[in-house]
This record gives sequence, structure tokens and C-alpha cells, in this order.
Amino acid sequence: MTERVMPEHFGGALWADQTMVHPIGLAALLAALLALFVLPRRFQLIPLLLIAVALPGAQRIVVLSLDFTFVRIMIMATLSVAILNGQLRTIRWGLPDSLILAATMWNMLASGILVGSIDGVITSAGGAFDTFGAYLVGRAYLHSFADMRRLLLCFALLSLPMLAFFVLEQLSGRNVFSVFGGVPAETLARYGRLRAQGPFMHPIMAGICWATILPCLVALWQGKVGTRLLIAAGIASMPLIVMATASSTPVVALMCGFAGLACYAFRHYMRAMALGMVAVLTVLHFSMDTPVWHLLSRIDITGGSTGWHRYNLIQQSINHVGEWWAFGTTATAHWGWGMQDITNQYVLEGVDGGVVQLLLFSFFLLALFVRLGRAQRFTRSHAQSRLLWGMAVALFVHCVSFLAVSYFGQMVCLFYLFCGAVVAVTELRRRLPAATRPTQKALTPATSN
Repeated sequence: MTERVMPEHFGGALWADQTMVHPIGLAALLAALLALFVLPRRFQLIPLLLIAVALPGAQRIVVLSLDFTFVRIMIMATLSVAILNGQLRTIRWGLPDSLILAATMWNMLASGILVGSIDGVITSAGGAFDTFGAYLVGRAYLHSFADMRRLLLCFALLSLPMLAFFVLEQLSGRNVFSVFGGVPAETLARYGRLRAQGPFMHPIMAGICWATILPCLVALWQGKVGTRLLIAAGIASMPLIVMATASSTPVVALMCGFAGLACYAFRHYMRAMALGMVAVLTVLHFSMDTPVWHLLSRIDITGGSTGWHRYNLIQQSINHVGEWWAFGTTATAHWGWGMQDITNQYVLEGVDGGVVQLLLFSFFLLALFVRLGRAQRFTRSHAQSRLLWGMAVALFVHCVSFLAVSYFGQMVCLFYLFCGAVVAVTELRRRLPAATRPTQKALTPATSN
């Protein structure tokens, strides 16, 4: 077995405070900004999507030590257009909105307390904007099933050229996106297997991106809406991209997605099934010689996986809970070898903001599931029911993936954009259905405009 060696700057930010702009990248950003202001509302999300998926996340402009990544610039511009068009005024505030806002505000406060100065607040403000800004974009632009279908078809179309780039990277061992900076020129390899990553900052991020979109795209196919040929092409290409990353976490995410889609017939019993799963895990925890999270150490789908690191990270975070429970902690390297690499989103939330932030993040995810379940009960359309289930499965895949990876780079934007879409699409509005009496009212999910 090859010994793993920690590279320089491992677990840190390689490109922070460094302007990194390629002429083609800058041209793409300017073109995206121009398109944002000339496209009709239903297409205004596409420029942000293209920058997030097709350009390395390290592309950025630094002004007075403030990092403006291209994705962040696009989020700012897209929100500005939404404000000018009055789209944010249509948002009806709810529990998920309060939870995500509280989580981002608490993170900035905790960072300031940890650092002991305003510098901590400023440092965390960028990440807070990426989180809440992307969420607001999803809330403002994806407030109907038609909007969500349009976004998914765009992802399906993008997956075709992306598959070509990933296949080329697998065959040549070189990443063409390296000309932009932020990704290595030579493809990473582990145990003789090339791990393609394309424009993403890590192979796992690339695989997770497409593995979490796939359930929603399959739901479109099952609902028999949209361009069937394009949907079929996307469904065929996305698993191939995931396999090209040669990473266990995206492959497990892919398997969880297909397993979740197969449970559609039991969608009305998911609360009982979730409670049953919690009961099973509890029994396993007290009957096994090791904690139940030790099962993570046994996962190795592609060979060379670091499942033991995932288990040990959870265990060490529990062992050192006294260090981070209040406001988080600034260092975890002393927890053990490689512990500065926090490959667990739940642990990262605790490390960044203590127990309060971990609970806010967990309740936020729970609120999303509750919204999806409630909308599923009230929908009357088979196509909408399928899409709601696909979104629930995608959210489930994210939650499972959080046990093995923490999101960074483009995936932060893409995840919270999806979360905003979940809240917007599942917003229940009072309507008068044709089949009911004039005095009766029924709750149905928001439909297309």
C-alpha cells in the first residue's frame, strides 16, 4: 500500500487573497453578465449556472484583501437583477428562510468571537454571502415547477460537453481546464486510477454535483415532461461523469439516488421508514463493539478510499467536543493525522460555529424534508409528484454525502441554490380548484406562471 503524504497547504485555502484571472475566463464572466441583463427572467439563472459548472472556482478578483470569485460576482449580479425586477418582494418568509439566515449570521458572530476582532467577521462574510446569496437566488428564480424543469434541462444539456471533457481527461491524463488555474494540469491518480475533476476543485465535488442532479432528471423522465431525448442523454451521461471521478463518495451518492427513486411507491410512509432507520442504527450502535459510525470505515467502492479517516474524524470531534461546542475552533490538526481535512459537513458546521450552528444546519435540512413531504401530500399532478420525489431523493443524497465530504468551491453555490428551489417550489398557496365548491379551499404547491 502506498503511504499517503500530506501535501503542502493541505486542508487550507490555496488561492485565497490571490487574483487569478484568465483572459478566456474574464471574457466568459463579462459575457455571462451581459447575458444576465438582456435575457428574459426565465433564462436569467443560466449565466450563473454556466460560470459555476464550466469554470474553475479559483477564478477570482481580489480587491483590498476581499476575494470576489467569479461565482460570487455572478450571485451578486443575479441578486441585483432580481431586486431591480422586484422578484425578492414576492418571497414569503418561512421557517427555512429564518433558519438559514440565523445560521449564516451566527457563523459570522462565532468567527468574530474566535478571532477576537472584526477580521473574523469579515473573513466569514464571504462564505456567508455565498451561502445565503445562492439560497436567495434559488428562492427568487425557481419558484415554480416549470422553472425547475427548465433548470434541469439546462443541466442535462451541459452534461454532454462536460462528459466529453471528463472522457478526454481520463484518456489523456491531463485536465484542459488547468489553463484557467485552480485545477492541476495532470489528473490526480490513486492506486493507478485517474480521478478526473474537470473544472471542479476536487474529483469528489465534480462527482457529487452530477450524482445529486441525476435523481431530479430521472424524475422528469418518469413524469413524462420535458424533451425526452435531452433528458435521456443527460441520464446516460451523468453516471459516466461520476464514474470518471473514480471516487467512492460520488459512487455511493449515485447508488443512494437510485435506491431512493425506487422507493417512490412508499412515499407516503417515509416518516415511519425514517423512524425505523433511526431505530435500526440505534440498535446497531449498542450491539456493535464499535460505534455505528465505524461503518463508514468499511466503505471502499473504487479502491483506495479513506473511509477510516471519515470514521476517525467523527470520533475525534466527539472526543474533543469541549474545544468546539461553544463557538467552534480555529484548529483541528492536533486531533490526529490528517484531521485538518474536515471531510464531513456536519463536523465542519460544528467546527465553524459550535453546537448552535450544527443544530441550525440540521434543523434547516429537516425543514426542507418537511416541506417536500407536505407538498407531496397535496399535489394532484403525477409529473409534479415525481419531481417532488426526485428533489427529496436529491436532498437525501446530499445529506448522506455530508457524512463523507464537506462542500467547497462551486458546490456551495449549487447546493444552496437547490435548497432555495426546494423552499420556493414547495410553497403552498391557497387556490380554488375547479372540482370544489366556491366556499372550499385547497392547498396546492406553486405551479408554473
